[in-house]
Amino acid sequence: MEIIQVEKTNNTPSIFIDEANMLCRIQGSSFPEDAYEVYQHVLDWLDRIKDQLGTKLIVEFDYDFLNSISHKKVWQILHELKSLQKNGKEVAVVWYYEENDEDIMEAGEDLAELMNVPFELIAKDVVT
Repeated sequence: MEIIQVEKTNNTPSIFIDEANMLCRIQGSSFPEDAYEVYQHVLDWLDRIKDQLGTKLIVEFDYDFLNSISHKKVWQILHELKSLQKNGKEVAVVWYYEENDEDIMEAGEDLAELMNVPFELIAKDVVT
């Protein structure tokens, strides 16, 4: 079982994938020059595990900022999760947002409405 870690940069989120525990966590700001390159790790992993039934798959998103191209890649990830769910995989999405960040909160709400996968929105306390 593989662990994949991609460190965050000023304009890309960190990505942590723990295949043994079926957990993927994406955290930070996302406005990369090449969103394909950033998010391909996640999409490749989802493709690789699609036939591994059993353990619940959890994907956590925790963004500070999300540009429109990154939003499309998140939608693509959620679409893959929906496909996995249709094929019998138990999936869950957790979307974190700072309680005063309406843009990230609304992005999560919009995606939750579009996708028919278990979707939990969690407000984080703002650190001052």
